[in-house]
Amino acid sequence: MKTLAPPLIIVAIVLASVACGHTASPLPTATPVPTSTPTPVPTATSSPTPVPTATAKPAPTSTALPAPTPARIQPRATRETGKAIDFEIETFGGETIKLSDFEGNVVVLNFWASWCPPCRWEMPFFERMSQEYEDQDVVFLGVAISDTLENVRAFAEGVGVTYPNGLDETGEIARDYSVVSLPTTFFIGKDGNVERRLSSAANEGVLKVFLRGQLRPRN
Repeated sequence: MKTLAPPLIIVAIVLASVACGHTASPLPTATPVPTSTPTPVPTATSSPTPVPTATAKPAPTSTALPAPTPARIQPRATRETGKAIDFEIETFGGETIKLSDFEGNVVVLNFWASWCPPCRWEMPFFERMSQEYEDQDVVFLGVAISDTLENVRAFAEGVGVTYPNGLDETGEIARDYSVVSLPTTFFIGKDGNVERRLSSAANEGVLKVFLRGQLRPRN
């Protein structure tokens, strides 16, 4: 009668035969899909992060030249008569003239400045009217104020102004005529009296209305 091997001996024999006769195939390794490396989340610390203080940045410096600041003009006391105050001025061409030189003519006296937009707008109209009325005893005269000679001369030349213009360097003429805004235009009659004052820009139509009134025969 055969004696059966104990179960443990049989198991050992089976395991030994498997190990000697068969080698297990390794499992294929999967190719990893490239992914972006996650940015680690910063770990909060017990100390609060101070809020950065905004530093004021200096304003950029402009390279553009500022327009001349208008001079403060103090109005003169009310005159007892309407007689235009005589003055002397040097024109852009270097000639010295007086208002009284044009007595016997209607004078259109215009106060202006190169930095004044309405003045720049109306100047071509004054030039055209000065040419249209030059044979009718009408004289146009421009007085620039609170400006530089270089700027006013350059603008007048650019427009092609031919009637006399000068710069009131001290502001005395403007004070005599109580000019407080620009443009301001005075219409002076042939007798030398101030007949009209216009404190706004004028086009050809406005100038013609005033001039016709001055040139109309009077009783």
